[in-house]
Amino acid sequence: MHFILQAVLVSFLICGFYHITAETWLDPDTGLNLYQFIDNHGYYYENYSIVTEDNYILNTVRIPRGKNENTSTNTTKPATLLLHGILSNPEDLIILGDSSIGFLLAEHGFDVYLMASRGNTYSVGHKTLSRDSVAYWNFSWHEVGYYDIPANMDLITNLTGNVNISFIGHSQGGTAFVALAATRPEYRIRISAAHLFAPVVYMKYARLPFFDLIKKNNEILQDVLTDLKLNKGVLSYNPFLLPIAILFCSRDAPTLRLCVDLLGQLCGPDPIQINSSLITVLSTNDPAGASFNQFFHFLQIARTNEFRLFDYRSNNFAVYNQSKPPFYDLSSVRNIPIYVWYGYNDYFAGVQDYQRLIKELPCAISKLVNYSLWSHIDFFFGIEAQKYVYSEVISNLQDVFGLQKQENVVQ
Repeated sequence: MHFILQAVLVSFLICGFYHITAETWLDPDTGLNLYQFIDNHGYYYENYSIVTEDNYILNTVRIPRGKNENTSTNTTKPATLLLHGILSNPEDLIILGDSSIGFLLAEHGFDVYLMASRGNTYSVGHKTLSRDSVAYWNFSWHEVGYYDIPANMDLITNLTGNVNISFIGHSQGGTAFVALAATRPEYRIRISAAHLFAPVVYMKYARLPFFDLIKKNNEILQDVLTDLKLNKGVLSYNPFLLPIAILFCSRDAPTLRLCVDLLGQLCGPDPIQINSSLITVLSTNDPAGASFNQFFHFLQIARTNEFRLFDYRSNNFAVYNQSKPPFYDLSSVRNIPIYVWYGYNDYFAGVQDYQRLIKELPCAISKLVNYSLWSHIDFFFGIEAQKYVYSEVISNLQDVFGLQKQENVVQ
């Protein structure tokens, strides 16, 4: 009986998928992977494979020039490294096309690097461990900051000779950068400026669905998954999601409003900024996978209201030589400008959480978006992200690196 129900459901989805794709309009980027997406928007790119100090194999995409630049790769351009959030992927940082932060930087004179953190769809390798093993997934966002970002910084230096770069990170990408800045000063001093879009460091005022219940039972859930040897990856890319998204979330689907409302419940409701026709593009590559430990680390700081390294509990003495994990020393992070961008309507963390981070980071600069409904996802998905955020970010980085500002950039 169970098999019959599965067969009926799959048949329904397949029939519905072919019917709706024949009858409705879809954004032309729907169904494209990262590399096809870049091609479709007319940009030249280079793909690089990197091995981290702890043997994870990452992929990074470089966009070295603007769409209409015909010259060979210019290694004298200032480099900017971009990092996506949890369950996200590098394509999300260019998903707005010509209005995206990734492509805009390329058009304004920057050498752009889109990195994919470990465990992501685009960075699934390891020199010795299988992706199906528990050992492979034994990392949190701390390792993304401690190993993955430095590996990408070294790649940029090796390719171009540029030692100093700028950094842009969204959500967990910003969290990982804060971890890097607090633990690896030798890399921190190589950052000329960092712009962090909604970096989740404190979560006392998070408004995510069922969050209070989940964070209270964090350790119980962790124990159950560990005992069952299921503490691995979660929400990795599933090819069945795109047909479902096309069926229910395409522009002409009667259920489209439910899809928009669901995004709002997860990230903060802002229907004005959500380009609903891009939901099928978003569903092409997201969710892109993460480790359970990445979520457990966020739940740990939410439950304790302390920004510490990952809590291995009974194994803390073996890892840290103390009973509790060390605090990240935010007071040591000095001498580089770190712009902390945040919105009023962010469900992952509240305004008070971001203000606490800004207060504890000596070099932090507060950037509260001047739009009352600005949500967590608006930083890469918002229709007016260029107006409210990107234009100022690019202008700032041009000043940092002494670039001449262009009034009319060909898109």
